[in-house]
Amino acid sequence: MIEKYDYYASISSSVERAMETIRNLPFAKCYDVDYIEKELVLELGLNDESLHEQPGELAPYFGKGLHLWQYPSQLANYLVWLTHNGREVRNYTEIGCRWGGTFILVNEWLKKIGAPLEFSLAIDPIKPTPFIEKYRELSSTPVHYIEDYSTSPKVAEYLRTFKPDMVFIDGDHSLQGVMNDHLLVRKTANIIVHHDVSSQACIATTIFWNYLKQAETDFDAWDFVQQYDSVEGSFLGIGALKRK
Repeated sequence: MIEKYDYYASISSSVERAMETIRNLPFAKCYDVDYIEKELVLELGLNDESLHEQPGELAPYFGKGLHLWQYPSQLANYLVWLTHNGREVRNYTEIGCRWGGTFILVNEWLKKIGAPLEFSLAIDPIKPTPFIEKYRELSSTPVHYIEDYSTSPKVAEYLRTFKPDMVFIDGDHSLQGVMNDHLLVRKTANIIVHHDVSSQACIATTIFWNYLKQAETDFDAWDFVQQYDSVEGSFLGIGALKRK
C-alpha cells in the first residue's frame, strides 16, 4: 500500500490537469454522450486494476490520469444524466472513494453544470490518498474526508447532521453493507447513486439495485449498464435514483 501511495503522489499533477480539462470543456459537450465516452473520459484516464473486466481496446488509457474505475460508456451516459438532473445539488458525498478519481470528476462536473455546490465529503477506511489530498488543496469548494467505515457511529452521526442531498455509494459490496449505506441516506438525499449494479463480480450490489428499483417508490430510477463486446461477462454499472 505504501508503494501505491508513493506512486499516486508521483502523478498527483493529474488532478489539476483533470480539473482544467473539465473547466475548459465547452458547455454543449456536457450533453454529448459520444464525445464524453470516446474522448473526455479517455483523456481523464482509466484504472489498471482487474483488467480482465476491462475492454482490451482501451488498453492505451489504463493506468493513466485519474485512474477512473468506470466503463467510459456507462460513465458518459451517467454524466449526461447528471447534467440534466444534478443542477440543484448543494452538497455531495461519496461512500467508498478508492483513489478518488470518480469523486474528483463528479465534484468538478457538478460545478461545471452550474450546481450550487457548497461542500463535499468522502468516506473511506483508508487514509486520504494523494489524489484526494491534492484535490482538497485545489478545490474551489470545501472537501472533507472521514477515514472510517460507513458503519461507524461517527459516520452515521455526521451524515445525520450533514444531510447530503447527493450520495454515490461504492463502499462495502456485501448485501448488508450496501443496504446499510443506502439506509444511512435514503431519508434525506434527493439523488442516490449506486455502483456495481450490473456486475457478475459484485452479485450482492447487483441484487440490491434490482430490489431498489422496485422498492423505492418515492424515487425514479435509471441505470447505466452498457457493456463491451470484447469483455466476457457483465461488469460495473451505475444506478441512479432521484426523488420524485
